[in-house]
Amino acid sequence: MQARSLRTVAVILQATAQILVKEGEAALTTNYIAERAGVSIGTLYQYFPDKQAVCHALVDGQRREAIAAIEIWLDQASREQLPAAEVAKGVLARIVTGFAGRTPAQRKLARFAWRQDEDERIALSMRETAERMAAHLQRWGGPALSYARLYVATRAVLGTVRFAALEGSPLIASGMLEELLCEMGSRMLLESTAE
Repeated sequence: MQARSLRTVAVILQATAQILVKEGEAALTTNYIAERAGVSIGTLYQYFPDKQAVCHALVDGQRREAIAAIEIWLDQASREQLPAAEVAKGVLARIVTGFAGRTPAQRKLARFAWRQDEDERIALSMRETAERMAAHLQRWGGPALSYARLYVATRAVLGTVRFAALEGSPLIASGMLEELLCEMGSRMLLESTAE
């Protein structure tokens, strides 16, 4: 895509996010998205065949940003040779931020995104993140993580984040969710146990 096309798509997605946050999902129509974005309905349809395609693009972008934040943290932690516990805490903080949201607007978008997770993309994102995290933890001399341990730990964390976002849990804003996930995740991933 050319730069102008990328800008147009970004404006359409930003308008979609604004409508979702300020007016809710019921207000979301392709005509209203185009109006808020300042583009013609024909321009919107040039990039997206329907409202669902716009929503999927918005959700995909959010997930990519969340995964990118985790990747950036893991790369930084690797360069700085941070201890495994600090790495795990940083990953969990970014999972909560990226997949549950810190602000009320982010939480609304996260809740919307989790309601759109019927496809395989979220499973792929979780698997890639889990494998990358395991490689980093092992580099710091953490326990050799079995596939089973890694699978259960990552799904427990992301499943908890998913339900907290869907339910609009006050634990997200309070910081308690992140604290408890760090405690649980550290025990599951960092404490050496015989398997």
